[in-house]
Parts: sequence; C-alpha cells; structure tokens
Amino acid sequence: MGSFTVKENQVLIPLVADCANFGFTEKEALAYIKVRFGKEISAKTYYDRKRKVDSGEYAKEWLNYFTKIGFTVKHKQILDTIEMVQQDTIRDYLIEQNKPSQIRDKSEIRQLRFDIRTNAQLLQELSLGTPIIAQIKAKIDQHVEVLQPGQ
Repeated sequence: MGSFTVKENQVLIPLVADCANFGFTEKEALAYIKVRFGKEISAKTYYDRKRKVDSGEYAKEWLNYFTKIGFTVKHKQILDTIEMVQQDTIRDYLIEQNKPSQIRDKSEIRQLRFDIRTNAQLLQELSLGTPIIAQIKAKIDQHVEVLQPGQ
C-alpha cells in the first residue's frame, strides 16, 4: 500500500475514513488529506486505503481496539475526573468551614457535604466496577487469542 510507514498509515487511514464518512469527492478527499496529512497522496494511494476502509477492516480494527483498551481507558478517565471534582469540592468545603462563624454560609456547607457524599458514593460504585472491567478485558483477550492463535 504505497511507501508509507506504519505510523503514517495510522494517520492516513482514519483520514480516508473521514473522507468516506463526509462523502467527499476524490478531489475534495485528496485536498483534505493533503492539509491534514501534510503531504499529497496519489489517487491510487487514496483508493487503496479507501478499499480497506470500505471493506470494514478499519472498523473492525477500531472496534477491536475499543473493546480491548478503549473502554478501560474511558473508565479510568471518568474515575480521574470524579476524583478531581471530589478534591475540588472538599477544598471548597474546607475553605467555607474555616471562615469565621458569622460569615459562614451554612446552606453552602450543607450543599458541599451533600456533593461530597454523592461523589464518594459514585467513586465507590465505579471503583467496584474496576475489577469487573478487568475480568471482562481478560475474557476478551482470551477469546481474541483463541480466534487468532499465534498473532
């Protein structure tokens, strides 16, 4: 498929998929790829990559990646975000709690306590899901190994 490195193909194939998804003409696709890829490709190169995209092979590769890695990565990002929100909420609570009693906003303190409890519960639920996700990933890896021995 042309003289492109593996890394270049990892950039090029999703660009060709974009062109197919957006319904670009050949001319539009080549212009789009030139801008995004940083260099021109031939129409033959474009159609070679487009055949791969149209065959569903690219979609299968993406789905395989997502089921093996992407779901776990997304779960970790969600956990990290909630932990960050929890830290910010606790900081806000401590700031409000340490104000002199005459200027303390009791309703704000109540709301922050509620938010802290809610975030703690959500973190606990998601953290309990992490071992389950690890088991699912292990099963997927076993099935992939059975279906693709030696690869």
